[in-house]
Amino acid sequence: MAIHPVSVQNSFGSHFVLWSIFLPILALLFVPLVVPNQSLTQPEVEMVAALGVNVAEMTQTVDQRFAAMFVENGFMAKTQSFFGSSKGGILDFASGWINGVWLMLYKATWRFFALKSIFLLPLLALAIPAAIDGFMVRATKKYRFENSNPVFFYSSMHTMVLMFGLFAFLPMAPFSLSATALLTIVILLIGGIWLTTSNFQTGT
Repeated sequence: MAIHPVSVQNSFGSHFVLWSIFLPILALLFVPLVVPNQSLTQPEVEMVAALGVNVAEMTQTVDQRFAAMFVENGFMAKTQSFFGSSKGGILDFASGWINGVWLMLYKATWRFFALKSIFLLPLLALAIPAAIDGFMVRATKKYRFENSNPVFFYSSMHTMVLMFGLFAFLPMAPFSLSATALLTIVILLIGGIWLTTSNFQTGT
């Protein structure tokens, strides 16, 4: 059963649940109702290829994983048969919806592998030094008996949680991904990590 953001008492946790769990589920259920065709766009594929990913090899891996999870066990075929067993009226609408759901799930799987290939190592290479430097600044403030800035802490913490949540939501995003949007998210995430760690509980 999905966790509702309201049930999470911590504000940072509730925002993360909203972006990483609740909104992706809503997108999967409702976006295909409006736009059943959830295929990958050519500009997005070209963008991933331009960032150094072997698209053909990655797509083959995605096909194998997707088939193992949903096709070979017959789950995909059963749902398509259930929602599209006959033609006409609302059943045509249901058939288009379930096909859109599966297209969206495939797109999400493809994007997950693409984002992992593009950002996993760079994020670790940037996030770890940013966190270490932030904690060193925090230690310096504590040694000098300086107070942390609560405005910086809470705003940067919310920004960091939002960026982590966006990364979790991106595979289900109903729009085509761009290099500019991805780079913006990375910069905000790294900045949020540094500001959060450098202002974390340094008051006397």
